Amino acid sequence: MTILNLRIENRPGPKYRAIATALSEAIAEGDLAAGDRLPTQRDLAWQLGVTVGTVGRAYAEIERRGLLSGETGRGTFVRAASPVSDIPMQPSAAEVVDLTLNFPAPGREREALTAALTKMAGESVSGALLDYQPDTGLPAHRAAGAVWIARRGYSVTPEHVIVCAGAQHGILSTLAALTRPGDRILTERLTYQGIKPAASMLGLRLDGVEMDADGLLPDAFEQTIVETGARILYCMPTLHNPTTVTMPESRKREIAAIAFRHDVLIIEDDIYGNLLPSPGPRPLASFAPENTIYLTSLSKTIAPGLRIGYVVPPTNIVDHIGSAVRATCWMAAPFMAEIATRWILDGEADAILDNHRMIAEKRRMSAIKRLEAFSYDAPLGAMHIWLHLPEPWRAAEFVAAAEKQGVKVAPAETFAVGRGDIPHAVRICLGTPREDAVLDAGLEIISEILRSSDASLSMIV
Repeated sequence: MTILNLRIENRPGPKYRAIATALSEAIAEGDLAAGDRLPTQRDLAWQLGVTVGTVGRAYAEIERRGLLSGETGRGTFVRAASPVSDIPMQPSAAEVVDLTLNFPAPGREREALTAALTKMAGESVSGALLDYQPDTGLPAHRAAGAVWIARRGYSVTPEHVIVCAGAQHGILSTLAALTRPGDRILTERLTYQGIKPAASMLGLRLDGVEMDADGLLPDAFEQTIVETGARILYCMPTLHNPTTVTMPESRKREIAAIAFRHDVLIIEDDIYGNLLPSPGPRPLASFAPENTIYLTSLSKTIAPGLRIGYVVPPTNIVDHIGSAVRATCWMAAPFMAEIATRWILDGEADAILDNHRMIAEKRRMSAIKRLEAFSYDAPLGAMHIWLHLPEPWRAAEFVAAAEKQGVKVAPAETFAVGRGDIPHAVRICLGTPREDAVLDAGLEIISEILRSSDASLSMIV
């Protein structure tokens, strides 16, 4: 085991930064040479009398500055011996490991965008991309949306596809087109938090329906319809946010039958569906196409900044939702829709998706390794983990303890609809940190907090 004589006493700032500075100085002064292998995070933590998470954040900070490189299964190595101790330590993403935002980790999409823009610059691109378009989108863009949706085993015609500015815009436009202030909307008991501000903006009331390990409970769904008179259900049957549940086909058929019997319109949010290994389970819409509005986007699978989504309503309400798109933003940005269309048709979207699946699986396995002693849900394809907190932890206390240690996670309360019992659980998103080392450091801190025997915040130092 490598023994490092690091002096971290009397250095300003957090301990992780003191360790990062001491290691940087050791590299700059030649005490550590290029190719040298650093101690494992646990070994160095033991040597310095700090937590493993603190060392992990220090390693992540130095790796961010190009001095270290981590090799899976081999360890962490000095990458360069250039002096860096005179570079001011600026606040970085490593200071707060934010695991509250649910989008894919960076992959090959940046290089793909550069290639697409370069190619478009050399072509005679249609001037129509800079003009006003139909509110439902250009025919070619709608057709590409139909191709993308078909990858989920759901065949639709381009005439049924509306191009929108991401799924959130699709949700808002759909609700604006079909509801009036005071209407009641059903959701899962725990639901995507973005539905709440959309409903609030439109003056709608949300009613949560109880769930089990297979998603919405049919009996509870039917009972809530009868009690509330609601005629719209918003749900996420595949890789549900936040619980990660995927509804089996038998349950989808039950929910579809109940909705049809009570004339309830289903809004199915399927933004995570393409993250499942192909072919994944068919969307709920395929069992109830006549009364389901299907929603998907490229934000969770291709790039969060590519604000293009697709709404597929029944024929009789296509124009209503198109008018709502027109009222909210006139049209989805044609230039973005063109990039999405090209990527879908030339196979680049599939390549980016496969790359994101690979990265997500690597990060999921890293999380499972660190949380294997605890109870959680983390199915294949999920970009987040639903962690069930052990006794005596409560979600609010755990979130506060984690944030005190520099890690942010989302409590179950964030996703709850109504005032019923809320599980003691938190959502941990795996895609936000750009560097694997930063994610691993955050997961180590979470693991250490979970292993602590006392949930008192005063005991977390």
